[in-house]
Amino acid sequence: MEEAITVAPEAPPPLPPALPPTIGPTRTEYPFEFGGNAREYFRIWVVNLALSIVTLGIYSAWAKVRTERYFYGNTTLAGVPFEYLAKPWPILKGRIIAVILFGSYVLAGQFSIKLQLAAAGAIALLTPWLIVRGAAFRARYSSWRGLTFRFVPDYAEAYVRYLLLGIPMVLSLGLMYPFVKAKQKAFFVEHHRYGGRWFTFRATPGQFYPPYLIAGAVIVAWMFVVSILAGVIAAMFIGPTHAAPPAWFIYAFVVPVYGGYFAIWAFLAAALANIVYNNADLGQHRFRSTLKGHRLLWIYVGNTLAILVSVGFLIPWAKVRLARYRAESLRVLAAGDLADFRTESKDDVGAAAAEMDGLFDIDIGL
Repeated sequence: MEEAITVAPEAPPPLPPALPPTIGPTRTEYPFEFGGNAREYFRIWVVNLALSIVTLGIYSAWAKVRTERYFYGNTTLAGVPFEYLAKPWPILKGRIIAVILFGSYVLAGQFSIKLQLAAAGAIALLTPWLIVRGAAFRARYSSWRGLTFRFVPDYAEAYVRYLLLGIPMVLSLGLMYPFVKAKQKAFFVEHHRYGGRWFTFRATPGQFYPPYLIAGAVIVAWMFVVSILAGVIAAMFIGPTHAAPPAWFIYAFVVPVYGGYFAIWAFLAAALANIVYNNADLGQHRFRSTLKGHRLLWIYVGNTLAILVSVGFLIPWAKVRLARYRAESLRVLAAGDLADFRTESKDDVGAAAAEMDGLFDIDIGL
């Protein structure tokens, strides 16, 4: 009897390799562009300056509107310019209120340090409110494609992020400063909206620590090097006679110290701006910022020297130069049609807080 032969079944053919998954929608890149030039803006700037001086500052509100409209109108995205819609009168009233409050703070110092501290405390308590109202004003009167931006107020959260978080920051001797700045930037971005869509913020506080830690370490190293060099040079001047160093030596020491701070600040500003923009989304649309610290430093140094040498007359050239670089370093990565936005309701927002923001230099911008 023949032995049965078992035939193994044929192995199935190998499956084709899996295709890599598609990550997100296809994006189209739209660069921001700035088309202004120094000669055009100089004519606006010199008239603004002259009329502001003649009117003792009253015309400065009109000057601001003319300046903003020029820079907005010459900044385009996908070939469409931005618009600045604010009127001069609300800005003038806001500036008057801001000057009164600031003047009260200065005047209080002439009578009592306690009174001035009380005024400073009152301004500190007002700061979160000012931040929210200032952001709402600027958003309400900024437009693109005929649609205005919007900042949705949340005063309770503003007081937490811009006031209460200052307590643990102080108690931690500044170690929580990057964490607090990250929370503030997130608040500022996430409460903006455009065309019915919210901005979102993907950055974590941990992303803010490396730029600040590097900047802090470089500052310490720079101060150490400058101090050593200053000590050696001072010892050479003093010598065996124990004579005091010349007066110019003190000023010569200040220049490299603040020059180092200036350079470090430029690199830090570029790094932080890139973190904020690269992690901000508008719906499915994203942003990409490619600011370079060395380019920003070169522009700031060149602008500063030009303004000093020209006794201020090259301020328009400096502002246009900076605006052009900032624009060319920013792009929108669009996931779909940029025109696919809807109109929202428009509510007037007072300008007082926005002018207080400018007067007290509150850091709320991107």
